[in-house]
Amino acid sequence: MPLDEASLIRALTAAHPAPPGTLGIGDDCCVWTPKGPTCLSVDAIAEGRHFTADADPRLVGRKAAAAALSDLAAMGAVPVGAAVSLSCPGRWDAAAIMAGLSAELARHACPLLGGDTTGADSLVVSVTVWGEGDPAAQGRLLRRDGGKPGDLLVVSGTLGGSLRSGRHLTPEPRLAEGRWLARHGFVHALMDLSDGLAADAPKLAEASGCGCLLLPEQVPVHDDVPQISDTVTSAMCDGEDYELLVAVEASQWPTLQLAWPFDEPLSVIGWLLPEAGAWMEDRQQRRVPLVMRGYEHRDG
Repeated sequence: MPLDEASLIRALTAAHPAPPGTLGIGDDCCVWTPKGPTCLSVDAIAEGRHFTADADPRLVGRKAAAAALSDLAAMGAVPVGAAVSLSCPGRWDAAAIMAGLSAELARHACPLLGGDTTGADSLVVSVTVWGEGDPAAQGRLLRRDGGKPGDLLVVSGTLGGSLRSGRHLTPEPRLAEGRWLARHGFVHALMDLSDGLAADAPKLAEASGCGCLLLPEQVPVHDDVPQISDTVTSAMCDGEDYELLVAVEASQWPTLQLAWPFDEPLSVIGWLLPEAGAWMEDRQQRRVPLVMRGYEHRDG
């Protein structure tokens, strides 16, 4: 349906009253008072790159919110608020997109406090989220650059097959898991996996001033990956998993395993090296350069 900006804003204002102490939808800016260090992230998804033209608009909205919230999960942060920029052609149902987006924000107790809407030739949904450190973690926010040589690299859940199965439209931001990890000092670094383990692990290593050695045969493979495919490559390269990649002090790995209170498993998939570079162990257990690449968003 054509975008009726005024009607959409009225509906969103009615559906999203501002929490006490904040100014939300309807003014030129939203207003809130930070309680401590605040982290901010912007994530955009675009038609033809992150979803197809025939995707369910509610799922498009859900994905936009969940992908942005996953960035807060990667810091161990508690969501505080969100603002949305919606560039929407008339062939898309703007109200349905916002309904899916709003439901996902509400599911994670993240109030929608503002944004902007406009017409466009293709659909782009940009979500800005901000969060604060969890009081239970003394406000600690985890970063990518805290890893140390010898740290184990650990992933949550299972990887691969998200695009083939359509799971990329329903990512699950690991917010509770991120906050739990931030409470433990032996967790040194954290990020989410959006571009595939083969692309993202070297990013964490480089930010930490380290190299990395990955163990492809130990990477947990999602059931969505067909058995007839190269399952290891799919798990390392498919992208859009939105699981967590953790750098943890090696001596504390048994403690982390025993204390982990969540359903999705944790798996050791490598470790950080003192020298720069990205490496993998081949099937003969030799260290060779990491030749796998992560997921690249393409037209189509």
